Amino acid sequence: MTMESLESILKRIAARNTWNSIDGFSDNFPGNPETSYEAETGVDRCPICNGAGWLTRRVPVNDPDFGATFPCACQQSDVDPARRTAALERYSKLGFLRQATFDAANPNGPTDDPVNRRAFVAAFAAASRYADHPEGWLTFAGPSASGKTYLAAAIANRQIERGNPALFLTVADLLDYLRGGFDDDAEMGFIDLFEQVRNAPLLVLDDLPTQTVTPWSQERLFQLLAWRHSARLPTIITLRGAPNRLDEFLRTRLESVDGFARLYTLGITNSVAGQQIGAIPPNMRRRMTFKAFNPDGHGQLNADEKASLNSTKAFMQQWAKIPTNWILLFGSDGAGKTHLAVAAAAARQEAGDEVFFASVADLLDHLRATFAPDSLLSHDDLLWRIKTVNLLVLDDMGAERTSDFAEEKLFQILDYRYAEQLPTIITTARLDVTARVRPRIFSRLSDVLVVTRLVVVAPDYRRGGVGR
Repeated sequence: MTMESLESILKRIAARNTWNSIDGFSDNFPGNPETSYEAETGVDRCPICNGAGWLTRRVPVNDPDFGATFPCACQQSDVDPARRTAALERYSKLGFLRQATFDAANPNGPTDDPVNRRAFVAAFAAASRYADHPEGWLTFAGPSASGKTYLAAAIANRQIERGNPALFLTVADLLDYLRGGFDDDAEMGFIDLFEQVRNAPLLVLDDLPTQTVTPWSQERLFQLLAWRHSARLPTIITLRGAPNRLDEFLRTRLESVDGFARLYTLGITNSVAGQQIGAIPPNMRRRMTFKAFNPDGHGQLNADEKASLNSTKAFMQQWAKIPTNWILLFGSDGAGKTHLAVAAAAARQEAGDEVFFASVADLLDHLRATFAPDSLLSHDDLLWRIKTVNLLVLDDMGAERTSDFAEEKLFQILDYRYAEQLPTIITTARLDVTARVRPRIFSRLSDVLVVTRLVVVAPDYRRGGVGR
């Protein structure tokens, strides 16, 4: 698509007509710039709405009808619905995405990963509801091929099927079109083009980047989204990358406490490597269950050791039902700390939570690997996933090598989860090292209002101690 053809189309669809203080916008979307509205529809252009079929009222911003669309009386005429649908399709700029419909979609999503599937099912339901009543803002964030663009296009297509206009633009194309509006030979100037996009009755902005390249691009997006947010105009956004990487101005508008804007994250990652990072190894998940944990050991434990294992197991089982705050499992090697942590994590996965499990050494290796040129994961996306996952299990803290990188990453992760009080399990056999080398982290692990410290008193099972 060339800039000229887009401007030619928008110039016609955006033709404005004032009639008794009511604005009308044309839905004339010819494939040929010389084609007229009358030739496209087979009827005379309505003098009230200028052929749009809908109207917006000129009222103050605080008026309930501000930004709302209303059907024109001409919609009661005998205009061929098929021709009107064809015109709306040209206006929409959907192209091949016209085939993206809810009926043709897999409601479980594009992957078999259970976490990704649950995320897609929730987003699919939200998109379907929004398509029936497009009010407020709806944002889908996620990696490539997670289904976010498909859902956004499906909403636009349902509106077209019902005879309502929807404009679908990728952010990169939009910015190119706006820049072209400054050209001397542009059929539509920047101001007119920007006006039509920001007032579209339903706007879909696809592939919004978390970081814009130029200040000019950032300012144009801010202007556009600030206007639509103030006007409460229905808007759908697909976001490339983690929402936390957005400028605060945009981030606070994509998810609001009053329900006007809702954000859905579609899965963790769609690469096989990405899905394996943070997964509980299958053999550990099979062996390390609450049922398989035997606090009586091999019959060589004293009363205090049995009591410690029984009470710790009971606490972890109860915590796994409704996880709150943090658990610090401290004990010698082989005492059963990892077994109980894995059992709790598996229970939360079965309940529908996303879980990230890794030894601290492996976690740091995963983060370092994202800086490689051929990495399929970005560092920021993986770090955000670890920081925000429903349940994080950090196994064997203190066994990894210390470095400035390790200290900074661990602090970033734990400080965020501490502030948000997100469920976290940490196992360690070297709490003294944590206190001496990592005072900022140790300070948070010492907060009794957030962290429950469980000391596992038992010998190493691998040497004939605890039975698991």
